[in-house]
Amino acid sequence: MSEHLADDLLSTTAGGWKSFYNLLSRRLEDAGVADSSFFLNYGYASLGTNDESAFTIRPGTFNANSVRLVFEVIGSVDLNDRTVAEIGCGRGGNSALVAEKFNAEVIGIDMSSEAIAFCSKTHVKRPIDFRVGDALNIPLSDASCDAIINVESSHSYGNLPKFLGEVRRICRPAGWFLHTDFLSPEDWDQVRMRLKRSGFVTESDRDITANVLASRDQASDTWAEVYGDRNARVANFLSLPGSAIYEQMRAGLLEYRILRSQLRAEAA
Repeated sequence: MSEHLADDLLSTTAGGWKSFYNLLSRRLEDAGVADSSFFLNYGYASLGTNDESAFTIRPGTFNANSVRLVFEVIGSVDLNDRTVAEIGCGRGGNSALVAEKFNAEVIGIDMSSEAIAFCSKTHVKRPIDFRVGDALNIPLSDASCDAIINVESSHSYGNLPKFLGEVRRICRPAGWFLHTDFLSPEDWDQVRMRLKRSGFVTESDRDITANVLASRDQASDTWAEVYGDRNARVANFLSLPGSAIYEQMRAGLLEYRILRSQLRAEAA
């Protein structure tokens, strides 16, 4: 399975990611853990300061750090009575959380047809519109969303400017772009510049690398057994301690950040 990933995770092509995630969905089914693997993000562990989640997570919550990351990127933004699109919805956990916590119309979009099939049959407690789609050509009409959520996905797109242009296209005036990922400092500069140019005002720009590394320190390498490939590429995908991605974050070559940005109300 890992042959679809480049040794340098950030060099993996869009086609490689698509093949990897389709195979991953099947692997999780075969391993019997599909119904408990709603989240693939690295998670957020509180270090006692600067937390922004408006929700308390119950003790014993499964995948608590991954749940916390979603709440941290949303912060205090009120998504009630809003149309919310998650781009790169993966296994659907993030979209399901939004549908659970808010009275919102939720749309989940992912390039993996296998992941979308899983989401459509699994997340049925609340209505969520799951669709196969490309982040560089989002299958939504102009100015159709009040919030766009993107969690640990944009690093795989290969064309950040085009993705940000699509975010701007589907966002309504006064709508929100809730973005968290690991990118190089130079890529984050590009994101900031393009958001500003297209009419967004960034309300929060927070480096959470230390929180994410703390979460990965708590991660179990038994996940590598589930993935079936106990090698460097899978360790990298999971950002296990000692992997290249983990060490690049620790060294500051990659920054895991939250950017919460609002499109100006007068933007046309």
